[in-house]
Amino acid sequence: MVKKIFMIVIMIICFNPSLSVFGETNENAVYGILNIKVMTTISPSQKQSTPINNARIVVINSGGEIISTELTNSNGEATIAVSVPKDSRFPMKNMGEVTVIAIANGYNEHIDFSVPINEYNDNTGRVTISLWQIDPNRRNEPQFLHGSFHRLTVFEMLDYYANKLGLKRQNIKEKSISPAPWGPKFALLMKEIEII
Repeated sequence: MVKKIFMIVIMIICFNPSLSVFGETNENAVYGILNIKVMTTISPSQKQSTPINNARIVVINSGGEIISTELTNSNGEATIAVSVPKDSRFPMKNMGEVTVIAIANGYNEHIDFSVPINEYNDNTGRVTISLWQIDPNRRNEPQFLHGSFHRLTVFEMLDYYANKLGLKRQNIKEKSISPAPWGPKFALLMKEIEII
């Protein structure tokens, strides 16, 4: 009986726009579905890139708040509902943007500092991220797009959010790769974090 009442209340809240979070409107917010695809980079021995399963996706809004984290599926994809502040740099568009970080075992991290949400007025955002495989014969560090930042600034930012989430570094046996890139797993059981 309690389960039935609970389900009825949930259905009323979800389907009644005046009670639902989905029904709320804020002229300074942009809502959308962010579609992320994480792939390998194409090496000389490969003909095409392949999807990366269980890559950790971290989505950060323009206020620096983590708004979501999720793992990619077997197709290297993650779909995340987002609500972000409207980007006032584009007054002609109802558009916002997020920063997306991708982290996977065996790969260096990647940060895209400017992923548009609702750019085409379709309530979506899309990004495809290619991760570099860890290689002891080259510099192993995070890759990044859409930011003219010094690499050490990017490292500090990545460390900040990885520590905030409680992620642990990958177990890399090669001593020349230090510090090891971050991994997608949490160091401890999921600790409480404030995700808006």
